[in-house]
Amino acid sequence: MNIELSDEAVKWFKDELELPEEGKVLLFYVRYGGEFQLKQGFSPAFTVDKREDIEIGFENEFNGFNIAIAEKDLWYFEDNHLYIDVNDSIDEIAYSTK
Repeated sequence: MNIELSDEAVKWFKDELELPEEGKVLLFYVRYGGEFQLKQGFSPAFTVDKREDIEIGFENEFNGFNIAIAEKDLWYFEDNHLYIDVNDSIDEIAYSTK
């Protein structure tokens, strides 16, 4: 499992979510539905959460802030290289695999 953020995505998360924030992580989780699906019927989503409230299964640092995946959501992201970028035409996060 690997998660990679483009420089544009890092900037987007910093600007839009005001990261880094003390004691908080950018948490990627699995949700039902959505357009981009690593596994049928489910898609990735994100939120900012307190690190202490998460049983972290994966964590990595990107240019001054940490991203994390909870232990309970690792099944969705395992065996994938998720690339996160920004779709400039609509100013939203875009997912792809490598």
